[in-house]
Order: sequence, then structure tokens, then C-alpha cells
Amino acid sequence: MARQKSDRQLPLLVACLKRLLRARGIGYREMAQTLAVSEPTLKRWFACKGMTIERLEDLCAFADVNLIELIEITTRDADARLRQLSVEQEQVLADDRNLAFVFAIILRSGSPDELWREHGLEQAALVSYLARLDNLRLIDLLPGNEVRLLTARDVEWRKDGPMRNQVAQWIMAEHAKSTPVRPGIPWGAEMVRLSDASLIRLEEMIRDFQRNIRLLGDAERNASPAPKAWYSLMIASSQIDLGGLPSKPKRVSA
Repeated sequence: MARQKSDRQLPLLVACLKRLLRARGIGYREMAQTLAVSEPTLKRWFACKGMTIERLEDLCAFADVNLIELIEITTRDADARLRQLSVEQEQVLADDRNLAFVFAIILRSGSPDELWREHGLEQAALVSYLARLDNLRLIDLLPGNEVRLLTARDVEWRKDGPMRNQVAQWIMAEHAKSTPVRPGIPWGAEMVRLSDASLIRLEEMIRDFQRNIRLLGDAERNASPAPKAWYSLMIASSQIDLGGLPSKPKRVSA
């Protein structure tokens, strides 16, 4: 029975590792060359055929994580805890940007230490925010200002809830301050013609992109200490009215 359970967990670990590697832009060819194996062999390993602990550890090195860290990241991804807050919980966060920011830092870093160590938040203010999050039942506040999340790390804001619109406004305001885009800051834009069915697919692609961004952050958090900064990303679509474009003159029949 224990063996069967382990076999069920291996695909979860491998799937998580694939996402970490994809986020870092590492492909089969690069890994196969380094490990001196063929690409078909490597693909079999990633299909959980012939995968061993030793091989999994070797592959983890390409994602700059060790096996224990991979297990931790996989566990967080598979966490079945609360993924959606109540409307009341969202409203409290939407009404207080600083409280929402503290919650977001905890979701991404797992520890409030960063708030006072790197962002200069006063200890008394930190405790006050943590106590409010505890009262909202978003965290358990433990001795020493340690916290235990009562939600999944990838909280999904309600589609028409208070936080979704509020976060969009906050992020757009921040991005407006950065216009024009500073050199070195990644950005992109695209214009396409889509059907309603494709819009549904676009929404799924955006969710996949968000998951990959979170995995990139997880990989950075577990990597060697290096200068880091917080970045916000705004992913949105808007229907364009082309009615103002010059139109071809209509022919007048004689």
C-alpha cells in the first residue's frame, strides 16, 4: 500500500518540476546534453518511467532546487486549503491596501519577517496587521509572530468580488507611475481578433501564466541570496472599438 501511495505522488513531483524548469526556460536538449543521456530517455523519466530518487535529484539541480524544496513546493501547489475567500473577507482587504499588501507578502514569502527586516515595517504595526489577519481567519498567529496560513497560497479572487477590481486599480495606478516603461523592465502587448470561445481559452492561459509566475517566485525564494525587488504584473484584455478608423468610401451606383 505504501508503495502505491508513493507511485501516486511521483507524478505530482515530476509535474511540479516540469513547471519550474519551464519557468526557467530549460528544455530537454540542455538537460540531456549535461546528463549525457538521450532526449527520449529523458522524456521517459519525465513520464515517470524509470525515474529514481537519484535521477530526480539530478533533474532538480537544473531548477536550482533540492528534493526537499521540490516536495515543499509540490505540497503547496496541491494544498486543498481555502482557495477562495468569502465576500466579507475580501471586502476587509479591499478597504485597506496595507492590510492586503501584508497578506500578499505572507502568501508569497510564507513569513512576516520580510516585512520588518526588508521593508522597515514597525514591529507594533506588523503585530497589528497580523492580529487583524488572524481575526479574519486568514492566518493563525503563533508565538514569536510566526504564522500559519489558513488559505492556499494561490488564492483566487472572486470574479466579481471586491478584491479583483480593487487589485486591478492598485496595479494599474502603479504601472501608470512607470510610464514610459523603464529600461530593463519586461513588457509586451498584442492585439488579436477572438471569438467568445477563444476568450474562455484566453482566461485559462492567463491562469496558467499566473501559476508559472508564482513558480518563478518560489524558485527565486529557494535560490541563493541575491538582490531582489518586488514586481507587479498586470494581465488584462480589453475590447477595442475600431469605429474611429477611416473607412473605405462606398461606391455610389450610377
